Amino acid sequence: MKANWILAGIGIAVGTGVLVAIGVLWAYGYYLGPVSRQATDWGSFGSVMAGAFTLLSSFATIGTLLFLYLQQVKNDEKQERTDLQNLLKEKKHDEVVEKQLKALAFEQYLNHRKLFIERLNEQATYFRGEIGFPNPERVYNAVFPKNSPSHCEYRVDLLDPKDAKAYDLTDCVAIYRSIGLLLENYSDKEKHLTLIQKIVHIQGCLGISYSGQHREGDIYFVGVNAGLNIYTIEKTLIRIENVLNSILFYTGNDALPQIHHKGQGSLIRDALYDTITNYHRAKGGIEIRYTIEALPFLHQLYEDSQIHFVVTERLLEESYIALVELFSSHDEMAKLNDHDYADRLTDIILY
Repeated sequence: MKANWILAGIGIAVGTGVLVAIGVLWAYGYYLGPVSRQATDWGSFGSVMAGAFTLLSSFATIGTLLFLYLQQVKNDEKQERTDLQNLLKEKKHDEVVEKQLKALAFEQYLNHRKLFIERLNEQATYFRGEIGFPNPERVYNAVFPKNSPSHCEYRVDLLDPKDAKAYDLTDCVAIYRSIGLLLENYSDKEKHLTLIQKIVHIQGCLGISYSGQHREGDIYFVGVNAGLNIYTIEKTLIRIENVLNSILFYTGNDALPQIHHKGQGSLIRDALYDTITNYHRAKGGIEIRYTIEALPFLHQLYEDSQIHFVVTERLLEESYIALVELFSSHDEMAKLNDHDYADRLTDIILY
């Protein structure tokens, strides 16, 4: 619209200049007669022509300026359209790039989560199906709380234990370290109960579900197999170590020191056995289960046979040696189903 007005202005300026020049020449010829032979008349005519064409050139100059201004306006409008088109193209390009980045982040998230779950399943395979991970996505979300289909982080920093959230990696590490300390206690029965609770708790944090076969001496916590056996405490600790250190490696953290050696030997086993079977606060919540009915009585006899007589001798020394061997492995305990073996053990105990 603005360009049309400028074009009209140019036409008016040029047309006016032409009309005025022609009008002046017409008026000069009309009023002063035909062509003169006098030099003075031609001098006057030259002055009129100069004035007319000066006026014409003035209007032509105005028209030229208007034309140049018109060109500038058109160039500005063209540049604005070009800038707008470039802006729209850039915006469209940014949208495409953003979609590509979202798709890439989503793919990274899926691959990262898939590999994490595969590593958990490898642990289940490594332990020959004794453990499983029924809800690995819950474990992944707890370990990587910031990850989502639009955002994926590969490293998880360990925080101060007081800032830990339930089931996150910091919480698991804190529980693991407390278990290591509790395994050094052989006398405090309350700490024994806490130890069992924390072993159950950390397996829950790591998503571990015990799926192995029942064995003599399995410990049940509120009616559920705790994945802990009174005769092989170290095996449960080894499973916890492997799973936790595998997750720590995947999150860019250093492995924790091993603690399963603290669960080996008879000291912690006998201490936990005494707490579970005799401590009143363990009744109803924690129990040791057997299918061979004689085992609880034999274990009690094993405890009694450790009573020291004088300085170095034990009462029931032969019984103690036989029972130590019996409780050394589940294979030995399974021999009780053999009548000949059971008879020989009975002879040692009675005679």
